[in-house]
Amino acid sequence: MEGLLWGLVIVGGPILLGLAVFFFGQRQRRLTQSEKQASQQATRENWGKEQIR
Repeated sequence: MEGLLWGLVIVGGPILLGLAVFFFGQRQRRLTQSEKQASQQATRENWGKEQIR
């Protein structure tokens, strides 16, 4: 049973990550040009300022 669980983690993890990246990419394509620029500017300004709790 433990092997089955690890198999699900190893196979399912990358699949879920791929789906998240895909849907995030879809969202980026729906943004207008000005919204994309604002999003990219905010990302640049906040880069490295995240605090992990």
